[in-house]
Amino acid sequence: MDTPQIIAGRFRIECEIGRGGMGTVYRASHLGLERPVAVKVLKQEFAAYPEVAERFMREARTMARLKHPRAAMIYDAGHLADGRPFIVMEYVEGSTLAETLAREGSLAPERAVQIAAEICDVLSEAHALGIVHRDLKPSNIMLNGRGVCVLDFGIAKVLQNSTEVTRTHHTTESGLVIGTPRYMSPEQCLGHAVGPASDLYSVGVLLYEMLAGRPPFLDTLSSAVLVKVATATPPPLLALRPDVPRPLALAVHTLLAKNPALRPSKAAEARALLERSVAVERHAGETGERAEPFASTIGALDAGRYAFTRVATMIAILAILSTTLLMWTGKGAGQTDVQDSLPGGEALMGAAATRGKRARSAAAQTQPPLTLEAARSIAATVTRGRISDARLVQTVEGQAIAAVHDDPSDGMTHLFVLERGRGANAFRVTQRTPLDVEGFRGATWKTEVLDLDGDGYDEVLCTGRGARDEEDEGSRYVVYAPRTHQTYSLHVALDASEAKSMRATWSPNTQGEQARLFRHALRQRAYATTRTL
Repeated sequence: MDTPQIIAGRFRIECEIGRGGMGTVYRASHLGLERPVAVKVLKQEFAAYPEVAERFMREARTMARLKHPRAAMIYDAGHLADGRPFIVMEYVEGSTLAETLAREGSLAPERAVQIAAEICDVLSEAHALGIVHRDLKPSNIMLNGRGVCVLDFGIAKVLQNSTEVTRTHHTTESGLVIGTPRYMSPEQCLGHAVGPASDLYSVGVLLYEMLAGRPPFLDTLSSAVLVKVATATPPPLLALRPDVPRPLALAVHTLLAKNPALRPSKAAEARALLERSVAVERHAGETGERAEPFASTIGALDAGRYAFTRVATMIAILAILSTTLLMWTGKGAGQTDVQDSLPGGEALMGAAATRGKRARSAAAQTQPPLTLEAARSIAATVTRGRISDARLVQTVEGQAIAAVHDDPSDGMTHLFVLERGRGANAFRVTQRTPLDVEGFRGATWKTEVLDLDGDGYDEVLCTGRGARDEEDEGSRYVVYAPRTHQTYSLHVALDASEAKSMRATWSPNTQGEQARLFRHALRQRAYATTRTL
């Protein structure tokens, strides 16, 4: 049925300006005020669902309370003669994010973060009112001289007075669902209850697309996209856009975590996370440190007055670089790579070493994948000990091996991580972490490989159960993150000072912001096995 030319006696329809999954948007004129407005009319096929039409109107009334300058205002709402509801909204000039991406392909990291931060600003106020947008996508983000304007809260979910969940409504259009599948959160795709974290997932998808030029999951079938969003790991952002700052890539994958509990809990937290992720890069660019790690040293040399000092210092720098390269490439089997254990080691290696590392990474990607049996055999050979468990780990440098090594000489158990050296099956030890510690020895260890921080690469999670009475030694949980070469641990044991009470002992580095996801993973695993945290 056609939309009438005059709506509610005062809005004259001029032309169609958009069509989405739930409705059609028209440009119209307010006859009395002679100003442009946007009118959204619910599609005819949804009119057959009274609960949808009722929710459409109820949420329109609620959205009228949102007064944020970066959200399109709602002026009026009502029903057409055929019963279809409509919403009259502010008409916003500018280009949509979809049009901008179609024109430019991808955006610079700082510009993308600025857009995402302004979206989070709107969401922060909407969420405080109990409203979740549920349909954030490029066509609903308008860009103009004032910045970002978020459009179309038409299918927003009111949290405070509703227990409804997302439903898929069968329509005449195959695969059409409430919301846009490629931008929907996993919980929304699965029909679970949604909350603010669902919108933050959509912000992560928008950021991913702004940076990579495409959303994480694509398919010609909406149903296939729904399955991928709910079950598949997003392709690593850095694989598609290598120049993106690593902290920003990690922040994007944090927003894309399948588990809502692993995403930031509030939009303000998401904004702070994103802004921090580019602040370091911005500061480095201003000081010149990013372009050349040794720039300040070389600048001091140029200001010096003695050629001998300049030459001697340059030789020292070259010696450091040469030593670093030798440490990387010249190690024998079984030696631990100390350089890789240092946080930020890649930045300190200098340009030549970084190029070498990238070349090795590219070469590693071309190596045939290992089997688990081959990994166990290699681990036993390199560590020269008994391997009780081995796992294959996908890291940014390629395939690695995580092996649990039992040392018969002292009864201690260690986690060894082996990465490829030169040659098809040449591996070297890059990490040796004790799993048994004082007061917790002889445990039975189980090893898992999981993507705990959502960055597309694996972490190693080890769970140890005490060898003696479980209530005496409790359990110990250890996470190793190959990307940062950091180890995080939690020990849960019976508190001797209080009967039948459990005591949790954390490693000091679990308290930092960068460890938040790993801390959560350790707590969840401890809760699953002890039911006490």
